[in-house]
Amino acid sequence: MPHLQTVFAAVLLCGAAHAQNMIRGEYWIDQDLGFGANNSFALAQQPDVASIQLPISLNGFSPGVHTIGIRTIDASGHWSLTNFSTAVVTTEPEPPLLTRVEYFLDQDPGFGEGTEVWSGTGTDAPGIGSLPDVSALAPGSHTLFVRTIDSAGHWSLTVHAPIVITAPDVASDIVRVEVFNLTTANDPGFGSAAALTVTEPQINLVEAALWSDDPLSIAQGNTLAVRSMDSNGKWSLTNFFSADVVHTNVADLFTQTGITTYPNPFSEGITVRSEDGQPLRVVLYDPQGKLVHDKVLNGETYIDLGQHASGTYTAFFWKELERIHRVQLVKH
Repeated sequence: MPHLQTVFAAVLLCGAAHAQNMIRGEYWIDQDLGFGANNSFALAQQPDVASIQLPISLNGFSPGVHTIGIRTIDASGHWSLTNFSTAVVTTEPEPPLLTRVEYFLDQDPGFGEGTEVWSGTGTDAPGIGSLPDVSALAPGSHTLFVRTIDSAGHWSLTVHAPIVITAPDVASDIVRVEVFNLTTANDPGFGSAAALTVTEPQINLVEAALWSDDPLSIAQGNTLAVRSMDSNGKWSLTNFFSADVVHTNVADLFTQTGITTYPNPFSEGITVRSEDGQPLRVVLYDPQGKLVHDKVLNGETYIDLGQHASGTYTAFFWKELERIHRVQLVKH
C-alpha cells in the first residue's frame, strides 16, 4: 500500500518589488487549478515572507514523484511567482511471511538442511523456545546457528550464539579425608595434612574429624578444617568448623554431658563412661604436653596410663560437634 506522507514544504517566495502585505497563499499538487482556486492557507500580514513551512498531506496519491506549487497574494491583489517543490510517495512493503525456522550446530549443512524447529505461515514463528538437541556434542565450547526462510524463498541472515557443554557430574567414592588445626598452623596444602581413616565411601566429612581414631591436635586451638578427595583425584571444598573448648571439672562434666571419668586422682588408669552410650572421643596429654591417647570410645572403657609419668594430665572429651570439654586429671 502507498506510504502516507505529510510533507513540510519549505520554499523561497518571490513577490512583487513594491512593498505590500502578503495576506494569504495557496498550494497545489501536480495540477494547477488557477490563481485563487487551489488549497488556501493564511499568512500573517507582512510585506516580506522569505520562507514558509506548510504541512501538506499526500494521502491518496499514487507512489512516485509529485510536484507541489506554492504562491502568495498581497493586499493589492498581486500574485507572487509560483514556487515549485517535489515530494516522493513510496510503497510500504508487506511484511514477509515466515515458512520455516531451522538451526544447526557448529557446521553449516547448507540452506534448508538444518534441523527444523518450526514450519507454517506467519509474520512471527511462535514456540521457538525449545532447546536444541545437544546430546551428541562433546563437552566444550560450541556454536548454535538459527535462520528463517519466507514465502518468497528468501533466507534471513544466519544468527549465532555460543553454548558450552559441560560434562555431567559422576558420583565417586571418597578415598581420602584430611584435617588440620587452623589455630596452630596454616593450611599445609592439599594432600599434606593429617589423613583420617576412610571407613565408608560416602563419609560425612565433619563427623569424620570428630569420630576418627586418627590423632588430631586440639590442645592449642579449636578451629578445624576438613576436606576430602574422591577416586577421580578431585578435592572437595575445605570445610571449616569451630569447637569451643569449655574448661570444667569432673563433677560438672557429668552434669553437663553425662560423661563419667574416675578415679581422679588415679594411679594406673581411668574409666570413662557415657551415660547415653553414644560415641565419645577422648584425647589425653601427659604433664609434658605429649599426646598419649586419642580414641573414639563406645560405652564404658578403661584407659591404661600405668606406663606414663605422674603429674597433671589434660583430658579433652569431645561428644558434641561444636563443644569440647577440657578437664584436668592427676596421676600419683
